[in-house]
Amino acid sequence: MFKEATLILAAISAPAPVSPELTVADGWLSLLDANSWSASWNDTGKLFRSQLTQEQWVKTVQSVREPLGTVVSRVVNGSSKSKSLPGAPDGEYEILQYRTVFSKKADTIETVILAREDDKWKIVGYFIR
Repeated sequence: MFKEATLILAAISAPAPVSPELTVADGWLSLLDANSWSASWNDTGKLFRSQLTQEQWVKTVQSVREPLGTVVSRVVNGSSKSKSLPGAPDGEYEILQYRTVFSKKADTIETVILAREDDKWKIVGYFIR
C-alpha cells in the first residue's frame, strides 16, 4: 500500500512537460529581464530582424522595459497556434501571453510571438501592455 501511495504522489507532483516554444520564450524573456538588449535581438528570428535593426531594438525595448523595474512574477496566461499573422508570411506561429508583475507596474500582459525557422522556434514579436 505504501508503494502504491508513493507512485500516486509521484504522479501528482511530477511537473508538466514544457513545450519547446515555452522554453525558447522563457529563455528570451530572461535576456530582457537581465537588460541584455543586444543579446535578445541576436536570439530573434529573421522576420523580427528584418523589421528592426539591433540599434532600433535596443533603444525601443530599453525605453519600454527599464521604467517598469524588475520582474516580480511572470506566469503564462494563454497560448495559441496560428498559420498566419497580419503582415507576416504564412508559417507556423505560437503566440504566448504572460501575466507579469513588475516592481513599478503591477498588471501587465507580455505577448511573445514565435515562428518555426529551420526546425527551431525563434522570437518574431514582443508586445507589452
